[in-house]
Amino acid sequence: MVKKMEHTEEILSNFNIYGEYLDAQPYGSGHINDTILVTYMNLGEKKKYILRKINSYVFKDPRIIIENTINVTDHIRQKLVDANEFNINIKVLTLMKSKNGKYFYFDNKDYWCLIYFIEGAYTVDQVETKDQAYEAAKAYGKFQKYLSDFDTAKCHISIKDFHNLSNRINAFKESINVDKENRVKNIPNEISLAKSYENLDKEFVRLQSKNLPIRITHNDTKINNIMLQEGTSEGLCVVDLDTVMPGIILNDFGDMVRTFTSPVLEDEKDSSKVYMRLNIFDALVKGYLGELKTCLTEDEVNSLVLGAKIIVYEQAIRFLTDYISGDVYYKVEYDLHNLNRAKNQFALLASIEEQTSEMEKTIRKYSFKSTFVNEVI
Repeated sequence: MVKKMEHTEEILSNFNIYGEYLDAQPYGSGHINDTILVTYMNLGEKKKYILRKINSYVFKDPRIIIENTINVTDHIRQKLVDANEFNINIKVLTLMKSKNGKYFYFDNKDYWCLIYFIEGAYTVDQVETKDQAYEAAKAYGKFQKYLSDFDTAKCHISIKDFHNLSNRINAFKESINVDKENRVKNIPNEISLAKSYENLDKEFVRLQSKNLPIRITHNDTKINNIMLQEGTSEGLCVVDLDTVMPGIILNDFGDMVRTFTSPVLEDEKDSSKVYMRLNIFDALVKGYLGELKTCLTEDEVNSLVLGAKIIVYEQAIRFLTDYISGDVYYKVEYDLHNLNRAKNQFALLASIEEQTSEMEKTIRKYSFKSTFVNEVI
């Protein structure tokens, strides 16, 4: 632990931070990057920052992750200025430059970036109330509304084929054939279940034929990537922009449904506790579509529930593939961690299938049909 803290101080010394270093602690519950909350004392006042190490196994060129983040946050910041918003620095991420003038530091092995910590805000790992779902979904809706006129050509693909379901299924089948860790024999039921939902791949291909608008999407729309304001719980700022890239709106909506609507975390060991909470879904849709009512096409709105099914299935496949492959992608705390995550996704997908009709009604309730557009505004 001492060695790690010494290394953290060494990394931080390459950024333009004023004051005396006090402390560094792990922060958040992400599966991919290492995130550290660091505290300095400057002129008698504590100042906090977020230090992030970008996972180079997942992100092959970390520099484009940082470039995307800067371009997107600059665009949002200008939107906030134009709207005469106040307290802009708590409504959009701000990165700090390193001493070499770049928004990252490379230590000959890893890429690090430093972000100003948003004071007066907090995160939660699980949606417990309708108000939380509404506020977080509204924040994601604002995020995409602000970026609706962003030139997608200026945003790099951070992970190639990230939401290519056909590729995910092929990788899953390849992992079964290779069976690197000799785990396939333990999961015949899960493999059978995964194959039973392969029809969703055909639905995914059908969606592609609709030529849905390509927008800037977040691609990790969990509630803990929204900073909520202390006291009011208003959704202030979207964080963790590593996977921001061009995509279709269904990806972000689907991931919100996947991570907001279950009453338990995706790491739950008892999948019988997993189901889709319709009241939370209602609040989510109300908040999200309320912000995007002048941006979405009718095809996008009509495909939202299908998008949720596809994303949940895709994530189930990804967890199961990683389990079979020896847990090389997601952080795990025990041998069956990824398997349990996969089981939970399949349970959620089954619940969504059972409630599809009610979910479609909810979409229609908040869809503002008179305001559909035929192209991205």
